[in-house]
Amino acid sequence: MDIERPDLLKSKNRRNKILITIGGLIGIAAVIYIFTLGTPLPSIKKDQAWTGTVVKGDMLRNVRGLGKLVPEDQRWITTRTSGRVEEKYVLSGAEVEPDSLILKLSNPQLEQQYTNATLEFKAAQAELTSTRVRLESELLALKSSYSQLEEQADMAALDKQINEELHAEGLVSVRTLKRSNLSAHHLSARLKMEHERVQFQEQAIEPQLATQQTQVDRVKARLELLEDQITALEVVAGQKGVLQQLELEQGQQVAEGQQIALVSNPKKLKAVIEIQENQAREIRIGQKASVDTRTAGVVEAVVSRIDPNVERSMVKVDVVFPNGLPDGCRADQSVQGTIEFQRLENVLYVDRPAIAKENALSSVFKLTPDGNQAERVSVRYGKASVSLIEIVDGLKEGDRIILSDTTRWEDSDGLKLN
Repeated sequence: MDIERPDLLKSKNRRNKILITIGGLIGIAAVIYIFTLGTPLPSIKKDQAWTGTVVKGDMLRNVRGLGKLVPEDQRWITTRTSGRVEEKYVLSGAEVEPDSLILKLSNPQLEQQYTNATLEFKAAQAELTSTRVRLESELLALKSSYSQLEEQADMAALDKQINEELHAEGLVSVRTLKRSNLSAHHLSARLKMEHERVQFQEQAIEPQLATQQTQVDRVKARLELLEDQITALEVVAGQKGVLQQLELEQGQQVAEGQQIALVSNPKKLKAVIEIQENQAREIRIGQKASVDTRTAGVVEAVVSRIDPNVERSMVKVDVVFPNGLPDGCRADQSVQGTIEFQRLENVLYVDRPAIAKENALSSVFKLTPDGNQAERVSVRYGKASVSLIEIVDGLKEGDRIILSDTTRWEDSDGLKLN
């Protein structure tokens, strides 16, 4: 039969209570530990974190863009008249002088117009000469008549004087005296009228010739225009350089005003850099620049022109090279340009973080001294350039921050670096 052992039951109950108490304490300790530990920090590998150090000194503000080398002196050759390509004298890449003949055009219709205009001009000149001869002949006839009438008037005046003297001596009747006086008076009046006719004719010659001369000048101007167009059928380079483009072939028809060739000076190049519209507002003519030619190193340059227009959100900026370009640089060569527009003296700055914006309040992850963790801090940025940005508040010299994109951890106050 079973024998009850009250002492064993009490010992067992006491042991259970102890185990329960220990378990409860362990659970409480675990809860306390979990709440004390908090949410685990997200981690990132050190070799994947791009970091930068805040420094103090002079910060150079600049902008950067891609572009190409183009000739400073270039001339598009356009046709001054339509025509058909008869002959090509040079090919693309050839060196040319201002009077070098590039190609010859033909235009039979223009040549016929020139022939007709030449004949018309000669006819107008002949008509002018004929008009001048006729008017001068009429003037000579009037002068001859005036001369004869002047002679008659002089004789009448002399007869009048003689008759007056004879009448005084009683040798001539009153009737004869009156007749001589009347004749002298009438001839004098006629002489005066004839003199006025001569003067009028002399003054009328120039206006009549001017009208005819206007016709001659009109025909001459048209003839000279056609002559220039005929001359333009032989296309010349117009300047010294290299013929860069000439894609016409024999027999091809070209229209008036069509661009047919490009001549440039390959020894004098400039760079045309495309800058983002929002970055170009502080660029000014005369600012320093540098151009990476990719093949001949970095070359010093100066801003010479800023395009007033915006294309595809880009502004074209021309830079020239005061000291020239190294050998081997060619037109249409791709380059990268950097334009310097301001130097900030004695400021805090850092390499520009991925999402940092100029004159804005943001936050970054600042590394702890041991570099194993990073905490989020607020930062106020100032002015920026392509690769640098000014620190106005929130960081001090020597602080290290994460520069790479950390937007995926925007809800975290810290990072762990492994």
